Amino acid sequence: MKQGIISQSGNSELSTFENLLGYSFADKNLLNIALTHSTYAYEHKFENTYDNERLEFLGDGILDFVAADVLFHQKKNCDEGYLSKTRALIVCEATLAAKARIMGLGDYLRLGRGEESTGGRDKPSNLANAMEAIFAAVYLDGGFDEARKLILRLLGDAIETALSGDLVFDYKSKVLEFAQTKGNVHAIRFEITDESGPVHERNYTSAVFMDDEIFGQGIGHSKKLAEQEAAKAAYKEWMIRYS
Repeated sequence: MKQGIISQSGNSELSTFENLLGYSFADKNLLNIALTHSTYAYEHKFENTYDNERLEFLGDGILDFVAADVLFHQKKNCDEGYLSKTRALIVCEATLAAKARIMGLGDYLRLGRGEESTGGRDKPSNLANAMEAIFAAVYLDGGFDEARKLILRLLGDAIETALSGDLVFDYKSKVLEFAQTKGNVHAIRFEITDESGPVHERNYTSAVFMDDEIFGQGIGHSKKLAEQEAAKAAYKEWMIRYS
C-alpha cells in the first residue's frame, strides 16, 4: 500500500515539494502539518501529530481575501453579485483540486490507512483542503506577501480565466439558465441512467434531457459529479447549436 512520499522518506521529499511550490519553509513542520489528513493524525495521536484542519480554516480566509482583492481592482465596474460569483469559481474545490493534481500534491499527503485504501490521494476535498492549508502554512512561515505570491503563482491561470468570464464549473446551473433564454423555454431534466462498480468505487452515468431529447451524458464517482459532467456536455452542445 502506498504510504505517501513524505511519510516514507522525510526532509529530502519535503524539499522536492518545496521546489514544486517555489517556496522554502523556515519551519518545515508547518508544511508537514499542512499535508497531514485527520485520519493520519488520529492513527498517530500518541506522537503529538497535528492534522491540517486549523490551517485549512486559515488558508480559506487568506485565499478568499486574495481573490476578492484581485477582483476588486481588476473589475472596477462590476457589482457585488458578479464579484462574489466569480470569486466562488476561483476558490472552489474544483479549481483547487485541479491545480493540486497538476502538482502531484496527492503523492505527498499523509493519510490514515482507511483513507488511503479508499482513494484518498485523489479525493477533491482532500486535495483542496491541503492546498488551503499550504497557503496558511506559508502565511505563518513567511508572512502575507509570500502567501499572496504563492496563491497568484499557483492559481494565476484560473484567476485570469475567471476574469475573462470563461471559468464555469457549475454547468448544471448554466444549462438550466440557458434553457430559459434564447427566445424559447425548454423542459430540462437530469436522470441517472446507469450505476456500475463496487460500492466503494461506484460510477454513475447521468443524462440531460431537453424536451425529452438526450442533450448530454456524463460519468462520475457520485451522482452530483455525474450530473455536472452531463451538464458540461450539454452546455458544449448548446453552444454549438445556438451560439
